[in-house]
Amino acid sequence: MQKTYIIGHRHPDTDSVCAPHAYTWLKQTLDPEGTYVCGVLGNLNPQTQFIFRHLGIEAPALLRDVHPKAEDIMNTNIWTASENEPVALVTKLIEDHHIRTIPVTDTQGKYKGLITVMSLAQYFMPKAYESRPLYTLRPENFTRVIPGCFLKKGSLEEIETRLMVGAMAFETFISRLQQSMSDSCKSMPLLIVGNRPEIIEYSLKQKFPVLILTGMSGADCAKLDTSGFEGWIYVSEVDTAETIRLLRTSIPVKAITNTSQPVLKPKDGIAQIKKILLKLDHHGIAVVEGGKLLGLVSSSCLIDPPRHKVIMIDHNEASQSVEGIEQAEVIEILDHHRLGAINTQKPIYVYARPLGSSSTIVYQHFKNAGIEPPAKIAALLLSGILTDTIILRSPTTTLHDIKAAEKLAEIANLDIQDWGKEIFQHAASLTSVDPDAAITSDFKIYQENDFRVGIAQMEVITLKDLASVQQEYLAALQRTRAKFNLDWAMLLITDIIEEESVLLTTEFELADELIYNRLDEYSFHLPGVLSRMKQLLPEILHVLSRGE
Repeated sequence: MQKTYIIGHRHPDTDSVCAPHAYTWLKQTLDPEGTYVCGVLGNLNPQTQFIFRHLGIEAPALLRDVHPKAEDIMNTNIWTASENEPVALVTKLIEDHHIRTIPVTDTQGKYKGLITVMSLAQYFMPKAYESRPLYTLRPENFTRVIPGCFLKKGSLEEIETRLMVGAMAFETFISRLQQSMSDSCKSMPLLIVGNRPEIIEYSLKQKFPVLILTGMSGADCAKLDTSGFEGWIYVSEVDTAETIRLLRTSIPVKAITNTSQPVLKPKDGIAQIKKILLKLDHHGIAVVEGGKLLGLVSSSCLIDPPRHKVIMIDHNEASQSVEGIEQAEVIEILDHHRLGAINTQKPIYVYARPLGSSSTIVYQHFKNAGIEPPAKIAALLLSGILTDTIILRSPTTTLHDIKAAEKLAEIANLDIQDWGKEIFQHAASLTSVDPDAAITSDFKIYQENDFRVGIAQMEVITLKDLASVQQEYLAALQRTRAKFNLDWAMLLITDIIEEESVLLTTEFELADELIYNRLDEYSFHLPGVLSRMKQLLPEILHVLSRGE
């Protein structure tokens, strides 16, 4: 069944993890037949990790991209053959179902390789005579292919041997047998012989691994003394020529299975699949995980690959979304930011409101569906609201956020102020985290008037330690600017206790146009500024507009 991925933005903050997780729960509840998967687009910050750990909820898995993978395009309705089954079974499957590639598994269901039309042709195609070929034979397959029955069963389950037909005078037979047993191959061959009493009597005293008798009646077989013969004796009901033809189709499929062909992993992308297919002389590649066969990818699977369905939460721009979003089918957007939405091929559901948190928007969808979230889901939504609104003190906070927080706190049996303070106690401090990781953990890129700028935000409970690490953070900002090819990179460090921020910036010609007071060449003081979206971003966009 096709999956629908529900995701927040890159460099996730707490709201962009909690809101998608809760919405995934809601969608799965409303549509139990569907498959909804919550994914995150980066490492969780310490605050978010604490929330999930404290609530006993497994955090969403990292989603690297939504490009179609082998697991999305593979054919799972496939015919397979067990390695010991006769080749005749494979030829019948190919003929009956018009297929060209058949995966082979062992007796425990582990993948072993492929049989293709090409490998069958190479087996049955006559080759220039050099020496008698060796055949891998399993006598238990005889009854599945050759009409007849066993007169005696031997002890060897599998035999590698040559074939010999005793359709000649006894003296000639002895001569040919001795000739066939050259220095390089002294083992006795499988012998196919008609009703030739002298050859049969001699053979029963030798160490032939298998005797196949043709043209023998029941009375003829009853006269044979097989007591001293240790191999297998099979009585064929068809003539010698037909017996030989059918015997070649009784070999186990593993004897001609190609075990050296490359295999795919479920997460292998289409580009890699195309490269592999171009190098093969057949049109199928097995998809294998942990030795288990999952499916088969053929060239026809690439004609119209499926597009993943995606629901974007807490963002609406491709630059902030998952890798490969352009190849996916976006079916919903829930957001509280400015609109720079991606292009879609058909109308979709968009719910965008100027609220303080995407978790508030998700809670409104719970209310619209008439479903009360369980306590743990309510606690997640509450956490998303409190972190995005800085415990309901940010200028972005609306009455809807406050009412949602109050109701969710009631459901989760949490005190808003106590839980909010505990959450922020687990936010990173300036000296406890790697500056590069701190910047990219909540980092958003904006494109405006040909300028490409990035703004990170870090919430702390004190700015007193900034001076000791400011140079490290400025160096990390420079690396971030180069990494993402930005014109301007900034870090808004917000003290949630004192309700003020410091803005660190890289060099930029328009930075002097900012209305804030400079602290030094690379930092500004922003009293009362708590929100990147509502307070800082409008000023940045205003400054960028002057550079037109």
